[in-house]
Amino acid sequence: MQIISKLQTVGMLIALVSAIGGGFYTWGTFNQRLDVIEKKKVQSIDLTEIHDRIAESKDGLSEELEVLQTDLQAMKALIKINEAAIDYMEAKLNEIKEEQSNPLLR
Repeated sequence: MQIISKLQTVGMLIALVSAIGGGFYTWGTFNQRLDVIEKKKVQSIDLTEIHDRIAESKDGLSEELEVLQTDLQAMKALIKINEAAIDYMEAKLNEIKEEQSNPLLR
């Protein structure tokens, strides 16, 4: 039984050393991959054309916004005119109703 116990101990020791060694191996390959990534040069991208296009579209949008604001002001003026016309028509309608309901004016 001592032989089996010693074999188990040796087997556990080999498994422990293998597990620790495997962990170090994995850690080493991970660090190696990170080193390769860190040493890789990053290509710079010229974004000036995109920035110019964005600036142009902002200019176009601001012009369209100004046109829409002037159209909105014109619509507000028309709405006020229509409100005044409606008020005038309501006053006339009330006047006509009063004339029709007054028996002395018939």
